[in-house]
Amino acid sequence: MGLQRELAILAMKATPLPGKRNFLAEAGIATPVPAIRGSIGAVAHEPFMAFDTKRLMDLLVAFTIGDFSSGAGCSDYFNPHSPWYNVFYGAYGIRSYKRDGSPWGFTRDGRVDLEEMLEIPRLDYNFLTAGELGCPASKMCFEVLDVRQGREGPWHLADVACFIPSGLHRVQDAQAPDLTYYAVFGVPEEDYLVGRESYERVRMRGRMYFRPVADRLTLVWGGLCPDTPEGQRLMGAIIDAMSPLYAGG
Repeated sequence: MGLQRELAILAMKATPLPGKRNFLAEAGIATPVPAIRGSIGAVAHEPFMAFDTKRLMDLLVAFTIGDFSSGAGCSDYFNPHSPWYNVFYGAYGIRSYKRDGSPWGFTRDGRVDLEEMLEIPRLDYNFLTAGELGCPASKMCFEVLDVRQGREGPWHLADVACFIPSGLHRVQDAQAPDLTYYAVFGVPEEDYLVGRESYERVRMRGRMYFRPVADRLTLVWGGLCPDTPEGQRLMGAIIDAMSPLYAGG
């Protein structure tokens, strides 16, 4: 086990950091994130309060990422040659403060508000991930290309194709990054950037399942992977591993 990988596992297991609270766990709502082949095998639980999100909601992100390839000083999250490129999967908990009392992603009469729900990955990929890794605003390119809605049991679902800003970057291009993120992801390998720009636009495809689970609380689970054959095989493995843990709600 490399030192950077060991540090990443310890950093993920240490979340939430002192002074921060996992409001889903406090409400008795589980967010299981299973390890699959190629993942690091640790789960982080990061809360972002309304002051952080600049929206009328608190967000809890429970996630894992790709492992550190043999000899690499960073997660395969940064590896453009891996199906784990820009991948994290797991669950979101959303505590709504909307004035009408409705849970996030839903109207007061219980209908899905898909645009509001898609605000969560937009916030996550633009600001809470790439942004915290130093991505400038001009490179924040989250864009939904296609969405297909459905229903499986108690869960609403959305299959989403989109562009995201990659987290892969040259350290000298990072603008005021949160250095604690490097403890989890490692520092990008220079070899991964040959012929590439920092924070390049990447096409991804994934699935999110969501439903209200308590007063003002919405639970979401799923993942997003590269829109390539290898990436979508990984996406299938993620959904196959998570589905039994969330079946029936």
